[in-house]
Amino acid sequence: AIALYRPGPMDSIPKYIENSRNREKIEYPDERLRDILGVTYGCIVYQEQVMQIFRELAGYTYGRADIVRRAMSKKKQDVMENERQVFLYGTPDGNIEGAIKRGVDKKTALQIFDDMADFAKYAFNKSHASAYSYLTYQTAYLKCYYPAEYMASLISLSLDDEDKINSYVAE
Repeated sequence: AIALYRPGPMDSIPKYIENSRNREKIEYPDERLRDILGVTYGCIVYQEQVMQIFRELAGYTYGRADIVRRAMSKKKQDVMENERQVFLYGTPDGNIEGAIKRGVDKKTALQIFDDMADFAKYAFNKSHASAYSYLTYQTAYLKCYYPAEYMASLISLSLDDEDKINSYVAE
């Protein structure tokens, strides 16, 4: 939920819920995505999945896939336009074959690339999402079972912000 509840991935929440309840209806634009996206019900949820898709469908190296992931997250449009061509057709030296040469039709490859680019702008990596989830659980536990102490600590941390203090006291 933490990884999905972000501006880019948030669009996948209805699909994620529907697919989690109806696994037989999950469709993959390319069968090679089944191993990558199967654990997340056909949805891209983590940055690592984007990197795996680049590697599996277009033949990227680990290093190049990570460079693309970083460019996506930093919204570097010039880099992304170049990588769109590499993802589709590969590199002139043949180090990266490209999705079309690896058997993905152009329309599907473009759709997959666009989905990844939209998703990756605000995506978490899996370890980041796990750490946030753990911290969220601990915070909710403290707020539920030790509400006075929890709120007192929030107020103590916000002594220089009257608006926050008022908000915490009201709560």
